Parts: sequence; C-alpha cells; structure tokens
Amino acid sequence: MSYGFKEFAIDVLQKIGKPLNKMEIWTEGQKMGLDKKLGTEGKTPWHSVGAQIYTEIKNSDNSRFKQVSKRPALFALAEQEFTDSFVANRSAESEEAELKTKYSERSLHPVLVKYLDTNSHFNCLTKTIYHEQSKKKSKNADKWTHPDLIGIYFPFKDYEKLTLDTLSLLNEKSYKIFAFEMKINITLSNLREYYFQAVSNSSWANEGYLVAPNISDDDDFMSELSLLNNAFGIGVIKLNIDFPEQREILFYAKHHNSIDINMLDKLISKNNNVKDIFKNLVESNQLSRVVNKNDFDEVLDENAYKNHIINNNMII
Repeated sequence: MSYGFKEFAIDVLQKIGKPLNKMEIWTEGQKMGLDKKLGTEGKTPWHSVGAQIYTEIKNSDNSRFKQVSKRPALFALAEQEFTDSFVANRSAESEEAELKTKYSERSLHPVLVKYLDTNSHFNCLTKTIYHEQSKKKSKNADKWTHPDLIGIYFPFKDYEKLTLDTLSLLNEKSYKIFAFEMKINITLSNLREYYFQAVSNSSWANEGYLVAPNISDDDDFMSELSLLNNAFGIGVIKLNIDFPEQREILFYAKHHNSIDINMLDKLISKNNNVKDIFKNLVESNQLSRVVNKNDFDEVLDENAYKNHIINNNMII
C-alpha cells in the first residue's frame, strides 16, 4: 500500500497529539522525515494535506479525521478527545497567527470570487472596483462611496427566455446586484467603522456584504454584530482561504427590491469599472445572454488558485 498524504497526516496527528492546521501538519511531518516517504510532494504539499483530510471528512461516514475548529480550520484524528478549553486555546493560538497577515485586501478578491461563482444564494459574476481609477476631488474622497467588488446575478441559465420576458412584462426583477466591502481582520474595535463603511458603499444595491477571513467570535462582538445586522441589514461573510467553499455566512443581508438610482448614477459617472459592468448588464439583457464574461474577474481553477495564495503569502 502506497504512503500518501492521508497516512502522512495520521502519523503526524498521532505523534503530536493535539489539533493542528494543515501547514502545521506538513511542517511537523517534515521534522519527522515523513515527507521522504511520499512518492510526490507537489508545489503546495500542505494544501494537498488539507484537501485530503477535508475530502475524507466530507465524504466518509467513517472518516479517520475530524475537524475540531472552523475558525481557524484545525484537524485531529477521529478517536482523539480534547476538552473544550484545550480546543479553544489551540484555536486562539492559530487565530493569532492568522491575524499576523502580510497579504492585502485586494489579494482576497479571488477567494470571494471563487466562492460567489458557485454559491446558490449569489451565483453571480463579480468585478473588482479599482477606486484609484475614479474621478475624485481629493485622496480618500470616495472611501465611503465605492464598494470593493460588485456582483451581478444573471438569470439566463436558470430561466427560459419566455419566463424572463414574462417577468419583464410584469415588472418583476430577475437580476440581483450585490456590493461587497473587503477587510482582512474585523474585531470589536473596528467593527462599527467597517460596518458603516459597508452600509455607505452598498446603499444603492439589492444586497450589501462585509467580508473578511478573520472575524472575531467574541460574545460581545457577535452581540454587537447581530444588533447592527438587525438595524441596517448588511450581511457578513467569513472567508476560508484554504477552502473557499467552506466559507461561513454569519448573517445574510436584507434584500432591497429597488436600488438607489441616484447613487448608482454617481458611481457610473465616477468609475469606468462600474460603467463597464452595467453597460454589460444592459447589453446582456437585450440579448438574453452574458455578452462578455471578460468584463468580470476570472474564477481561478484549482492550480491557479493555489499559485495565487502562495504568491500572495496567504498560506497559514
């Protein structure tokens, strides 16, 4: 029987005896010399370790592994038992390491784009809005005007043309427009600033979201976040850089059936990125198909995605 990444992870977790994230599993295995037993490592062996563990947990009722923490993702052997306080402390240690990030907010955009492409609630094409290309009066003048990304749900693959024409005749909306504000770390100290920036930057859209990979789960923080969501309706998404599909929607956004035309007009007049995607929307509506997907951000395949997180120092 060949020795693969699953066996590698089992040996490491047995030896270490505590929950580890995928990079820690790989690093500890290297120290033990277990990497020499593998037939191949590839460019991102730590990602392969995590993918193998996650796939088995997801697809097998008798998985040899279990995930003891999602924020951040920590793994252990199925038979290993740990106290809640031990897992909490281990999670805090790993979360502290995540907070010491060197990547930029914009490098997180492909993570969100990859998730939004397949999630049934969004299923949208997404475009990064480059604020620096806008017509502005002064530095940071439009900080609270532009979203970081705009997503558009096109209904063409979900409905027949006749159905869409009927919806249009009845003045029913078949498109959905999303605005996303991206951050790296959201804590109680910056929550209100970031939240109201998202409120301001998405006031014109059907739904607005605040997005980050590192979001506090402190009780006071979550209580405040719940109050803000109830009052202002901005949704919150916690990204998972390792596994974009394993993201967590902490709060869904309140859906607005109508959009703020005056604010949209302001955005279109200021920024060509915004102008291009709404021009695409109008043309696509006329032809009942998306006319040019190149107007939107590319959804990276697995290899391109791995290279992206490596090149942008996003490996934890």
